Amino acid sequence: MTERPPSLRLPFPLSVASGFADRWPALLVPIDVDRAKRTAERITGLCDYGDDGGFGRRLHATVESLKDTEWNLIGRVAVRTSLRWHLINRLNLVELLKRRPELRQIEIAPPIVIVGLFRTGTTFLHNIMAADPNLRAGATWELAYPVGRTRDLLGDEKWRRRRTAVPLVMTRMIAPDHNVVHHVTIDAFEEDFFLLENDMVGMKFVVGFGDWQYAWRMLEWDMEEPYRWHRLQLQVLSAQRSAQRWVLKCPWHLWNLDALLKVYPDARIVHIHRQVDKAIGSQCSLSSRICCRIQQNVNLHDLGRFWVDYSLAGLERGLAARDRLPASQTYDVHLDALRAEPGTVLRNLYEHFDLPFDGSLLQRFEQAAAEEPTFQHGVHDYRLEDFGLQAEAVRRKFASYRARFSVD
Repeated sequence: MTERPPSLRLPFPLSVASGFADRWPALLVPIDVDRAKRTAERITGLCDYGDDGGFGRRLHATVESLKDTEWNLIGRVAVRTSLRWHLINRLNLVELLKRRPELRQIEIAPPIVIVGLFRTGTTFLHNIMAADPNLRAGATWELAYPVGRTRDLLGDEKWRRRRTAVPLVMTRMIAPDHNVVHHVTIDAFEEDFFLLENDMVGMKFVVGFGDWQYAWRMLEWDMEEPYRWHRLQLQVLSAQRSAQRWVLKCPWHLWNLDALLKVYPDARIVHIHRQVDKAIGSQCSLSSRICCRIQQNVNLHDLGRFWVDYSLAGLERGLAARDRLPASQTYDVHLDALRAEPGTVLRNLYEHFDLPFDGSLLQRFEQAAAEEPTFQHGVHDYRLEDFGLQAEAVRRKFASYRARFSVD
């Protein structure tokens, strides 16, 4: 099966609206840099992007890639909304840093950074570790909008929460079954890839929207500058609520570990592992539930091949960066072990990084693990075969990785 099945089509009434307009989506909802910038500037009343050239290049490269994809009407609206979202953030961030340059001096302790292939349990581990009162995890609303409007850039929480709700509502409308795979709420702890997107490194355009060529192009970029903007935003968020130490999670950091370590050279890297065919199958399922509904044509076998090849590339890049680090700076966690004995796994992790650990923390972790913080509502059913993949063939492709880390 290569064409999208009926279960992955747009729900009513979006299907009707898109069906009428899909002959002329580019005319009805054009995507271009100038239009996106004008809209963001009109909304904010600002025009300074703090650009030394890198941001502008990434913005143009992102938009040019997006223009090559055959979005349906709903997809083009989603793309336009996302571009406006992050351009607004960028303008407001630059304005804040001009008003409050001392924010750049806020100390960021070496963060704990959870990485791994997509769908390997990073969310589960992140939410357990967030139970530590000495660790700071970012909520969806503050990562999505790290600053407010110009009148209250370090506050404006109601506005930021309302704005965060827009893409969440759009996702539920476009893909009502997405909650089965990854349910996102305004107050949940989330991935920090949002912060990279404010420097125009748009991971959502890959994971959800399905722009595979853009994914490969981004791997050719120098990512040090986006990670420096990432750090600036942690400083801004720390000014709003102090942080003894950040615990961050984003699978894609594995692909960019070299750049991350240039900005956070003392980061503690926690690498989580799961059976690869299950992780790949789950990621294909997650990605297909959105991209099939916002693109005019999606080949599920192409989608499957992409996630196998892209995951292999992520491991190659990430492990090469890891091999240059001292063993004391990295720690490996197996999802099965974490589920079976969360207290033991977390105790060992804390001892490895020489972090304080006591009985009260053990109780917090075990209680958090018992709550099953996976952000899945319902049963997540998927078949590798739907994406042109076979479990044993996938496992063979990852044979060296599986042997190195004793992954089944």
